[in-house]
Order: sequence, then C-alpha cells, then structure tokens
Amino acid sequence: MSEVIVVGAGLSGLTAAINCARAGHQVMVLERFKEVGGLPRVHPAVDATPMEPEALGRFIGVELKEPQVRPTESVGMHIYGKCWDYPGSAMFLHNIERGSRPTALDYQLWEIAKAEGVKFEFNSEFKTKDAAWLPPDSIIATGLFFEAFSDMDIPYVQLYGWVARGKKDGPTRVAGYMDTYTRDYCYYANNNGVTFGLAFGTKPVDKSLKERWMEQLATEEDVIFSAWEEHEGVAPIKRFNNPRLFWGDKILAGTFAGMQDPFFLFGVHGALVSGKIAAMAVDDKAQAYEMFTRLTRSFKYSLAVKRLVLYTLPHPLRKLALRTLIGQWSQHLDSLGFIMDIALLSVPGMKKI
Repeated sequence: MSEVIVVGAGLSGLTAAINCARAGHQVMVLERFKEVGGLPRVHPAVDATPMEPEALGRFIGVELKEPQVRPTESVGMHIYGKCWDYPGSAMFLHNIERGSRPTALDYQLWEIAKAEGVKFEFNSEFKTKDAAWLPPDSIIATGLFFEAFSDMDIPYVQLYGWVARGKKDGPTRVAGYMDTYTRDYCYYANNNGVTFGLAFGTKPVDKSLKERWMEQLATEEDVIFSAWEEHEGVAPIKRFNNPRLFWGDKILAGTFAGMQDPFFLFGVHGALVSGKIAAMAVDDKAQAYEMFTRLTRSFKYSLAVKRLVLYTLPHPLRKLALRTLIGQWSQHLDSLGFIMDIALLSVPGMKKI
C-alpha cells in the first residue's frame, strides 16, 4: 500500500493515522512541536464535549474510557448572574484531558498509533504554505493555527481572550458563563486533577473580562486559577460552507476541516469523527464525502442561530432568551430532552454515526 503523510499529531491526525495504518498503509505523521497534543503552552487542558464513548469508540476503532474520558458529573450554566445546575448526562457531556500526559487522550492515541507502526517526525519544519507539494491523499490536520488557515485560504473567525490553568481534584464539572463581558462565553472544566478555563470573544477583549470572570469563579464555583495567559486563536465559522473535506488532491481533518459545532465550538467529537473519515477518504473518496456531508449538514443552521442569538440580539434580549430557554429546560429535563437532542445535531456525528 502507498505511504500516507499526516500533518498534525492532534486528535484528528492521530485518529486518521491509526485507521490508515490498520488499512495497510505506511503512515508518517509530521508534527511541528516536540510532542503530541497541539499547542504545548496551553496544555495540559481539559475539554468538555458531548459524546457517547462506546458508539464513538467503535466508529473510530479506539476504546474511549477513563482516565482520559470521564463522564461530566454536573454542569453549571451561569446566565447573566443566575445559575442553573443539572447533571452532565442530560447533555451527554464528558470531560477529556488534552496534551502529552499519559492521562490525556492525545497521549493514548499516540501510544496506539505507535503500536500500529505509525512513524513520527517531531519538530517538523513542514509549513502549510508548501502543502501543494505533498503527495496526493496526504491528510492535513493542523488544528486552529492562523497560518494554516491563511496559507490554504480557508475562511476563519479570529478569537481573542485568555486561557487559565490550575489544579482541582474532585467530581468532574463544567461551568459555562454568558454575560455582558463577551458575546461568546467562558467555561472551565476539570479532569485528573487539572482545571482548565477559557475566556474569549470574537472581538478584542480587555482585562475586565478576565477580572470579572475570575471574581465570579472564585465566589460562585470556588475555582482559583494559578496561571493566566493571553491567547489568540481561530474558529472555522466564518461562512456557512466552512466545512470541507478536500483541498485539491489533499484531505482535510479536524477543526481545520470545519468539523466543529459552530454554536458552542465543541471540537473533540468532530476531531475524532473526521479523523476516521479522512482515513476512509484515502481509499474511498465517494463514501467518505457522503458521510462528511451528512454529518455536517446541520452546520449552517446552527451557525445561523448562533449569529442571531449571540451576535445580533442586544444583551437585554439575549439575557431574556437564554434565561428562558435554560430555565425551562432545567426544570423539565425529561419532557424537554428533545431540545438538547436538536441542539446536539450541530455536533458532527453526535447520535448519527
């Protein structure tokens, strides 16, 4: 079988490498950093994402379990100063450690990839501006880096804010904040003793965002972060047709392919699913494209709702709409469960793979 080049040793790239190797290909992964897991300065991190681990694990061929993937025990939704608590199972949420520690999902996938014979070149000097020179059917899974999107002319929205890290043992929890200091949201999650927070917006934010959220976390969630770092990133939600599987004769994967929930920006589930689809595309482009198109069909609708609710409504109306929706849903989890099922349609592959 032919050699397959995979660019990026994050979740989607590693999943693609594993499945390509199992299909009989020789696989080489090029990674810009010295270890797996993406941007080292923000790891270890914790992502919260909806998933059904058993079904998703069968689809990608990897068992998803603790300690890398833990069910979220509780969720706190802080909407303009009022909080609702509900079980994480109501949203199928799981807390996932990211990075290069043995308890991280990236590390687990790296171990499996090596066992399957995948080769790695760390500290790679490959630049996405040279992607056209890669062999056909190379898989590009470089994640959320400005230069990759710019080099390959893929539309993106720039994000501004802070990432925060600390230590916190105890039950797995996620807390999300929507308030006047951002048009998006802030969240924190914990797993394996690591606490991670992200505060951001699609427009430059000043220090008041960090300071106000930090105060809220301390008083309402008893969470104090030991380190904050200013951070800029990107999100593939610029256009309604952002999701794309192919770039010329190359295959895209992960958030770089737009395989991301556009409303809450859940990315882990889409990264794993798209890694599998990218590997399928090496041998059967028609089947892979059909699946990719089907699993991203709701992207444009979810993005339209996000633009209306989060970016268009003034804060008083946004406050009313969000409080009404979350309040009603939290009081009637069983009878209004269909609301969350509809919302999860924007998570690529959720409940459909």
